[in-house]
Amino acid sequence: MSGLPQQIEEMIRQETEQRGMVLLEVLRRGQRNTAVVEVIVDSEQGVLLDQLTELSRWVSALLDQHEEAIAGRYRLEVSSAGLDRPLQFDWQYRKNIGRLLKLQYSDPEGTARTDIFRLTEATADALTLTRRAGRRDTAEQLTIPLADVKRAVVEPEL
Repeated sequence: MSGLPQQIEEMIRQETEQRGMVLLEVLRRGQRNTAVVEVIVDSEQGVLLDQLTELSRWVSALLDQHEEAIAGRYRLEVSSAGLDRPLQFDWQYRKNIGRLLKLQYSDPEGTARTDIFRLTEATADALTLTRRAGRRDTAEQLTIPLADVKRAVVEPEL
């Protein structure tokens, strides 16, 4: 729940989609006169700074028109999804092929596991991943059904 009226969140969602992006979340945190409204978006092609700037101006104008939605002063933050944000959609997996992922998943025996893999392929049903096997320079490849993935986050490479 965003803390904003549902109709305003829906208007933001529609505008975001018209601009070729997906609205991942609208958050409202803080207290009266110190509130922060955070709009988080993403797209399969990535999000450009110009797109965020234009969307921010649009959301700001919308909130100005509906000033009763947020009593007092607030700060608006419009941003793309960061690396620490869990992947939600199959297209987010596709756009991260080649990157490291930290996965929380259930193995074939139903045991909860957490491991780091390199994502090599992503379909609507499963992820194909590579994991280094021991100290040798060999790699183990496995496929995990998306239904078994509990959480996936892009792992930064240093």
